[in-house]
Amino acid sequence: MVAISDLFSLLGSSKSKLLILQTGAECSGSVPEFTRSLISEHVSTEALLSVESQRQTSLGAALRRAVKSRCVPADETVLAVLRRWYFARRTERGFLLWGFPRNVMQAIVFDEWLETRGESLDACVWFAGAAGAVPEAVDYYRSRGLLLQMPEVASPVLSKP
Repeated sequence: MVAISDLFSLLGSSKSKLLILQTGAECSGSVPEFTRSLISEHVSTEALLSVESQRQTSLGAALRRAVKSRCVPADETVLAVLRRWYFARRTERGFLLWGFPRNVMQAIVFDEWLETRGESLDACVWFAGAAGAVPEAVDYYRSRGLLLQMPEVASPVLSKP
């Protein structure tokens, strides 16, 4: 398991590949301030989905329908949007992906994408005790020794000691 003290060294590396799991309560679409680091690319799943929903595409239409009916977008839709981002990025650069995966199926697919490109994940961060349900992917990443469980916080903001 990744130690909490490792988070700051991971955030300081331009090649780190990190996921930040979130519960429904903190889904805001913006990447929190503590994640501003040397990592090359900070990506919010909510922001990617929001941009796609404004496009005149079948994915955009599916996302608009989900919002209108107050449903969570289908896994296939979320995966299609994230797949486009993932395979368009440069492999030598790191990323911090906020809000993905949302369930075990998405985590498994993401692992397949990483394997396809010969990459590996450095850590998966989860804010324990945050309002909302525990994301399904927590146990998945815990079993792989990649989960970095942060202590309960009111909002995900950290300061370096």
